[in-house]
Amino acid sequence: MFVGFLIAAQVRMDRAGCGAVDPTDPGNYSAVFLANDTPRLVVVDDCQGGYCRSDQGSMPLAPGERVGVDAACAASGDAMTSWRVASADGTVLGYVAVDTPRKRDGLVYPISRVSHNRFTATPSL
Repeated sequence: MFVGFLIAAQVRMDRAGCGAVDPTDPGNYSAVFLANDTPRLVVVDDCQGGYCRSDQGSMPLAPGERVGVDAACAASGDAMTSWRVASADGTVLGYVAVDTPRKRDGLVYPISRVSHNRFTATPSL
């Protein structure tokens, strides 16, 4: 019975265009970039959702700089992986919320397009 469950779960993941039942499979997340396309220093932190990495606590991004992050695949709405974006003085500017219904590596999410909340997808370039 358990094997049947795993097979059914794998079929569902394959249809969603996302990895495998194994949570460590790189096919389960999208490798994307957060890019500071603004003229000021920003701080990206407080990752919420699947595939937040412990090595990315508070990330200062200078103008023109970008950082690679992982976002859950097949995650939309309140299940999206998201980050808070703040100015250097701590004022929250918004959120980068990554909506990747299918695995999409390489997408770039500009800081100038932050969303007002974690549940509204941020448009990529």
